[in-house]
Amino acid sequence: MNLHLIENKFNLIIYETKLLDKHFGTEIYLINTDKGKYIVKVLPLYIDNINNEGVLTEYLYNHGLNVAKFLKSTDNAYIVKTDEFQFTVQHYIEGKTFSVNNAPDWFMNKSADFLAQTAVLLKNYESLPLRFGKEFFSSKTARRKKRQYKKEFVKTKNIGDIQTALLWEEQIRHLKKISKFHIDTKKLTYTNSHGDYHIGQVIVNNNDITVIDWSSACRLPICLDVITSYVFASPTCATGEIDAEGFKKYIRQFTAKFPLTEYDIKAMPYVLYFWHCMCNYRPDELTDIAESYKPIAKLINNLLNWLYDNVEELSKQLIK
Repeated sequence: MNLHLIENKFNLIIYETKLLDKHFGTEIYLINTDKGKYIVKVLPLYIDNINNEGVLTEYLYNHGLNVAKFLKSTDNAYIVKTDEFQFTVQHYIEGKTFSVNNAPDWFMNKSADFLAQTAVLLKNYESLPLRFGKEFFSSKTARRKKRQYKKEFVKTKNIGDIQTALLWEEQIRHLKKISKFHIDTKKLTYTNSHGDYHIGQVIVNNNDITVIDWSSACRLPICLDVITSYVFASPTCATGEIDAEGFKKYIRQFTAKFPLTEYDIKAMPYVLYFWHCMCNYRPDELTDIAESYKPIAKLINNLLNWLYDNVEELSKQLIK
């Protein structure tokens, strides 16, 4: 991290720095300056549209949502690029985060409210990038990934790594299951949203919440953000099982401000299952997961195994 460049571009004097996290080529620092504390994100150059996050958070902040604002550089941009990396500077939010599946009841209510308010505010915002469209939720996509995983399974088995081969086999089983799904994207409610809304993105201070990391903001089936935020936060989901009655309460809290169709609700378990199967950690990536992400990886694994047996029944229970 080039401290001199940060000071020049943002008119700051940096007294001390602390590395908070490092993953997937991104480094996150806390800096203490003459103007207060800030978070610096140093990102690889291949990550694009970073400036859009600053514009979006400014919009949300000005409309009353608790988000971390970005600083503008002396070039009037939210991002600074060099030949080797790019970085942003945003306000540091005092508080704490709850660990996965450790949210109290009040948090669950505020989480649903915040997500609904976000959807309302962004409904008429400029169109964000589309994610998880028709091509993503297709049998063809699932079958293509299944074929790739079968090759990895054979390769791993042939070298005698039976433990990893069993993990490949388990994921192949899930891909075979979801390849039979018919998710009608024309019936799903697509809208602008956070795109990666879960408990790890929420900072808590005196029962107030601030949502950070809007880099994945996009236009997506809103039911995916709803069910993901519930599953990662609710203590009832700690073993990977989804309590239908508890989740229905969360849905009611959300729909008090933003409507969902019956199809959105019915399709939620299928959408969640499909998404995690396609975007889950590969078995050959598990050894490289940072400690902070391991509880999430474990939860996802348990969730997939539970959904394999219960996705149809959960869908029925949600619309009773």
